[in-house]
Amino acid sequence: MGIEQHFEQLKQDFLRQTEAGAKLDFLRDGYIYETSLFDFLKRMPKGADLHAHADAILPIREQVRFLLDHPELVIATSGPLRGQIRYAGDGPRMNCHTMEECQQMGWTLEDFRHSWTILGAVEGSYLWDYFEGIFTKCGAICTTPELVEDYYTRVMLHLHSLGVEHLELRSPFFGTHEDALQRCMAYQRALERVRRTDPVFTLRIVACGGKNDIWDPQFDSLMDNAMYVREKVKDTGRGGRDLVVAIDIVNDEDSSYSLSRYEDRVRKIIREHPGLHLTLHAGESLRGENNEIAIALRCGIERLGHGFNLYRYPDLFIQIREKGIPIEVCPVSNRALGYCSDFCKHPAATYRASGIPVVICSDDPAYQADEVLVGDYLAVVLGWDLSLSEVKSLCSNSIEYSFLAPEDKALLRSDWEQKWEQFCS
Repeated sequence: MGIEQHFEQLKQDFLRQTEAGAKLDFLRDGYIYETSLFDFLKRMPKGADLHAHADAILPIREQVRFLLDHPELVIATSGPLRGQIRYAGDGPRMNCHTMEECQQMGWTLEDFRHSWTILGAVEGSYLWDYFEGIFTKCGAICTTPELVEDYYTRVMLHLHSLGVEHLELRSPFFGTHEDALQRCMAYQRALERVRRTDPVFTLRIVACGGKNDIWDPQFDSLMDNAMYVREKVKDTGRGGRDLVVAIDIVNDEDSSYSLSRYEDRVRKIIREHPGLHLTLHAGESLRGENNEIAIALRCGIERLGHGFNLYRYPDLFIQIREKGIPIEVCPVSNRALGYCSDFCKHPAATYRASGIPVVICSDDPAYQADEVLVGDYLAVVLGWDLSLSEVKSLCSNSIEYSFLAPEDKALLRSDWEQKWEQFCS
């Protein structure tokens, strides 16, 4: 049996094992991770993940291990902030305990999954509120440069184990210029450590601002910090090329300010920094009365983040197709946040079939699934009934539409093609 036939057999075996079909829940349906199809996709060389947010990548089981190794991080075990991670250093703990102490008190992995993923949301509640609350609970996990370095060393090595060789990380740069510099240098050190294991691995940063009431007052300083570190921190292992390669603006689209609030500032930043790329979150919504995708197009996006509700705008659909703008599709995230429960009905299947480039990405996997990116491929394999050659094309897109320099892109593609041939044989 050839690998294409084997792949089709794995799909059929998966569908026989469950009545859910393509209605998968990657936090509740634990059997997913025990299937041969999941294992196949886990081992498959994937190329790149072009849309993943800091600091929401390590699976919760790995986050628990990280906290075990860092007793300076403690967890609130009582009160309204129960489950919140705090940086204690050598100071007082204030009703908080280390991960080791929490385990001794009887806390289990399942307790942490309920506290730090969408799994813990109350049925019927507005998921985005709970989801953003998880970022608050876990926000201290990368408080110091040392923690950033260790966390992202683990992130990149974990991605490497899943067949990912390039990560484009959405990251804000809070605080002063010095704070931003220290965080970016920690990313750089983590990358250098990972390259001792995998010399091909590449990291690029998409600097983020935000458009809700908390982030909005900091927008200009976040962008200023990003441009400061863009000049100061380079990928020394790739000829001193830029580490910070693009900007983005994030947050819940249905309850935040419109991109129109930032349009002029985005245009100015791109104009003043030649070579800086632009990808914007737009269309991550079920509503049809906003203009976010149109504004993103006016700003000159090179990739569209999510673009879920593009089907509501036929004229914009045609523009994006004619311009060849790829859409960063995050299926598991769309399921977790309530945009799509049946992957057979995910609108990106139509976008792809109509000729719009699609890239499969993970978004916020730590808080939405038990693994990074593998489930996203599983969702579209089943939902869109993809052949292995079609899956290969999606992996290839992740390289083609990355913000890597041409030389780095060629190196990544050559490595991926070799690993794909080995995988198939």
